[in-house]
Amino acid sequence: MKNKKLKKRLIIIGVCLVLVIGIAVGVVLLNQNSRRAYVQSVGELNMSYVTSSQTFYGRVAESAQQKIMLSSEKKVSDVFVAKGDKLKKGDKLFQYDTRLLELSLEEKQLTVTINETTLSNEKQKLETYQNIVPVAVQPTQEIQEATLPEGATEAQAEEPEVQESTEKTYTAQEKADLIAEQEIAVSRAQTALDSAKAELTQAQTELDEAVVTAKLDGVVSEIQDPEKADYTAPFCVIVGNAGVTVKGYVGEFDYKNMHVGDSLMIQSFISGAMTDGEVMSVSDYPVDTQMNIEGNQNTSYYEFTAFVTQSTGFDIGEDVQIMKTVSDDEGETNDVIVLSKAYVRTDSKGSYVLKDVDGKLKRQDVTAKKGTDSESIQILDGLTMDDMIAFPYGSKGKEGLLTTTEQQGPSLF
Repeated sequence: MKNKKLKKRLIIIGVCLVLVIGIAVGVVLLNQNSRRAYVQSVGELNMSYVTSSQTFYGRVAESAQQKIMLSSEKKVSDVFVAKGDKLKKGDKLFQYDTRLLELSLEEKQLTVTINETTLSNEKQKLETYQNIVPVAVQPTQEIQEATLPEGATEAQAEEPEVQESTEKTYTAQEKADLIAEQEIAVSRAQTALDSAKAELTQAQTELDEAVVTAKLDGVVSEIQDPEKADYTAPFCVIVGNAGVTVKGYVGEFDYKNMHVGDSLMIQSFISGAMTDGEVMSVSDYPVDTQMNIEGNQNTSYYEFTAFVTQSTGFDIGEDVQIMKTVSDDEGETNDVIVLSKAYVRTDSKGSYVLKDVDGKLKRQDVTAKKGTDSESIQILDGLTMDDMIAFPYGSKGKEGLLTTTEQQGPSLF
């Protein structure tokens, strides 16, 4: 009887122990899971659309006009209009001599080829220097008196055999100096090639645009004689039937993306009115904007002129904001990573994010720059679209925490 009671007690105690252990394990697992950091892919968090538009500043200049300046490097071969002619948008005005433009294009192509060869040679030199195996610096040794071999004379002993090496050797410091110097040479060659390519693109554009057309409906108010052209004054002036002209300014880094015919959105700072515009001309040379433009004040700016047909709400002399949509080819927004500033931290070592590495959060250093608005930051290096990152603040924004892709609680944003 007593054995049965003892056995029964042992069973009850065992069941209780199992329940207690199970509850404890559940609590531990629940606590662990609740402390896991929620991670999302960079692709999901990417805000590359922020870089898909560019903003410029300008001013309503005058009633709509198209003024065309000639370059002394170009020669006009044909003129298709006369003063007083009424025109429609797209009508031909004049044509440049394409022979000179074709020769210029060939010259630019040859320059690019030469610079490509130079860059390749400089890179090969750099690779050669990087593969040098440095020799150790040998300490100065005292010459000790040697025992003469049997049969050797003193004269023979005084002239030790010297083995000359045909391969030049370098110390670690000499190797580092060579590499540093060659890296500068490679950088200069790359800059020269980039400049040559830009000039080639410009030459191709000029050839493609050899025939100049009217950008608006209007009347020819001025057309010069090509043989007596004054290069300091407009060669041709078209006065529009309606609308206004807006002069804007584009920085040197975005200059290559501003083309004649590009569509713009223009907004008045005073009335708030918005309308479409079209680029009529882009200056070949930087100008003094005489406007308070936000951004790097050390940057050169180029003037562009836009035509606005619907000018209601725009007064001559008022400042405007100009927006231009950037295509994938221009801005390459498909590969751009732009994150909310909240996901990027900065300390004395630089900028970083918290990245999922094998199920745990780990610091990932990144190269970043300011985004196009105050709430974004562009990642230049250190992340891919497939990387998983966490919000780097709060109790779950710490290195070493386990990660999860299951969100717990409301979204942060």
